[in-house]
Parts: sequence; C-alpha cells; structure tokens
Amino acid sequence: NVVKGYYTLSANSIRREDFPETMQKKLPPSYINLPATLLGRLAIDVSIKGQGYGEILLMDALYRTLRTVESVGSLAIIVDPVDEKAQRFYGKYGFILLPTSGKMFLPMKTIKDLYSQN
Repeated sequence: NVVKGYYTLSANSIRREDFPETMQKKLPPSYINLPATLLGRLAIDVSIKGQGYGEILLMDALYRTLRTVESVGSLAIIVDPVDEKAQRFYGKYGFILLPTSGKMFLPMKTIKDLYSQN
C-alpha cells in the first residue's frame, strides 16, 4: 500500500485583526483570537495530480471539520497556501485571503451551507 494523498487538521486560531474590517464588525468584540481549524497540509502524489483527488481530500477535510465543530468550537477553516497555485486552488472553493497574514479562510457557515444542501 502506498499513500497517494493526505491532509492534516488541528485546532488553531485567527487574530481578530486579520479578518477584513467588514467581518470584524460581526465578530465578538471581546475576542482577540478566534477559534479555527487549520488545514495544515493537503498533498497529492504527482502520479495522480489533476485527477480531482485534491478536491476529494478537501471536501473530506471540510466535512470532518464540520463534524468536529459539534464538539469543539471553530469559526472557520484556515489554510496557509505555499504558493500562488495553492492560493488559486483554495480560492476556487471560496476561501478568502487574509491580506495581513497571507492565510486564507472559509467560514464555518459556508461549510454548513454546503453540506446542508446534500
């Protein structure tokens, strides 16, 4: 058996000041850091790139994050794209750039809406 792809999830946080100003107004003012889930790695073996496996792994990561939110608070899932290609990949799925940090996030509400349609 050979590993062809994987991802990691861990508890993390996002500084309130990193959010776009329009979103900051909707966040609890007493929180300096807001709970989030970090998608720390998402990788696919080169032999299967371009076949949709990255999307499958991302959707699985979003679903698992949604399931854990029932037990552990998380406002969003965050990623730290390694390059512009990765940034475009995540952007295609609705991730929003946090310009102050270079990270991207997808609000948990967006993930809930995605899976409530199914």
